[in-house]
Amino acid sequence: MKPQKYCGDIYLEKKEFKNAIEVFTNAVKYKPENYDLYYSLGVCYARINDFDIARKCFQKTVEINEDMYLAYYRLGQIALLYRDFESAEENFSKSLYNEKEAKSYLELAKIHTIKNQKEKAILDVNNAIKVNSKYYEIARKEPILFPIRDFIEKPDGKTQMEFNETEQELEIEEYLNDTYNLTKALNRRKEKRNIKNKIRINLK
Repeated sequence: MKPQKYCGDIYLEKKEFKNAIEVFTNAVKYKPENYDLYYSLGVCYARINDFDIARKCFQKTVEINEDMYLAYYRLGQIALLYRDFESAEENFSKSLYNEKEAKSYLELAKIHTIKNQKEKAILDVNNAIKVNSKYYEIARKEPILFPIRDFIEKPDGKTQMEFNETEQELEIEEYLNDTYNLTKALNRRKEKRNIKNKIRINLK
């Protein structure tokens, strides 16, 4: 069994998906309760765009092991392809039960944005960033998330809107300081000019 599984993995890494499918299919005949084999089969079928069989493989995976969060994630992806948002949301949510996956939060954010549930979407995407700060840039570049872009938190906890407001506040403060310093300088020059004028008057 192990040599077949190992051989299938090699084919999968080489992107020889049909060979990998043959090996994994033979392997599950001897180990029908091995959820890893069904998961690997599902990945292979998904890679050749046979999403119906891939979905069945991932469903079989979670039937055997309901804690296999990666299979739920894959089921969510397939549901999203078919624009079955309810099923996609359910599966991405299940994929978070045991592993706090940033990519699952990001997919949920997409679904909630599409469904115009912006508050949920903002929460999802910010959770993704808390799990993995790299997802800040990923989320900012995701076209589906443009409607909530200004509410995406930076890794330091500030949103772009808050950041913009802070920038504006700093610019205003800097402007006021410059104006204050300029006024002081002008007043000093005026005082010096007055003193010189007084001196000239006294000399006369």
